[in-house]
Amino acid sequence: MTEHQLSSSFSALRNGDREAFHTLYEALSPPVYTVLLRLVGDRQSAEDLLQETFLRLYRQPPGPEVTHPRAWVFQVARNLAVDHLRARRGTLSLEDGSLPVPQADLDIKLDVEAALSRLSPEDRLLVSLHLNGGLRFRECARLLGIPLGTALRRYHTAIGRVRDYLNG
Repeated sequence: MTEHQLSSSFSALRNGDREAFHTLYEALSPPVYTVLLRLVGDRQSAEDLLQETFLRLYRQPPGPEVTHPRAWVFQVARNLAVDHLRARRGTLSLEDGSLPVPQADLDIKLDVEAALSRLSPEDRLLVSLHLNGGLRFRECARLLGIPLGTALRRYHTAIGRVRDYLNG
């Protein structure tokens, strides 16, 4: 789904179009779930947080002043995950991130998961937001509260580490 289509769906949702909500859910729930799973580390919590994220979207969609509604959805999901982790552990620890893995490519996915697990929690989140969430680097940087140049450097360094691990 293109950014223009997403913006149109967000606009329709603000006008009460329930079909727009279903369209947004179908388009955004897989990447949001992946990011949540990476953050909280267990499927049940990720599913609960996914539902809470979309419940908030349904009840209070971002207004027209929100220039990047996709990033807004990921910000809501991230905030819910951080609150969940703080309540569960007392501190934010992202060490147990995981990827949803289809059975067909299990070996490859497990290798990639092992490579990603070697990254710092912050770098895993950055990679996941960009690759799984489809966010631009500028949006990732804003979401993580870091300069754009830092986000780019950390991303490329992290991808290099993953590539090195997978190659050897």
